[in-house]
Amino acid sequence: MEKKKTQKITTTIQGHKVVLIFTDKANPCVAKQIKQTLLNTYTKAVKVA
Repeated sequence: MEKKKTQKITTTIQGHKVVLIFTDKANPCVAKQIKQTLLNTYTKAVKVA
């Protein structure tokens, strides 16, 4: 069985470790979930500040 090399980016955003893993096939549902999560996190941070 051949193992594919996965491309990923690991970063820290406001103290939280974030890992983005890229695939060959797009999944619009996952993209929408990520966008909503990032927006929710951002708005919570703005409300606290």
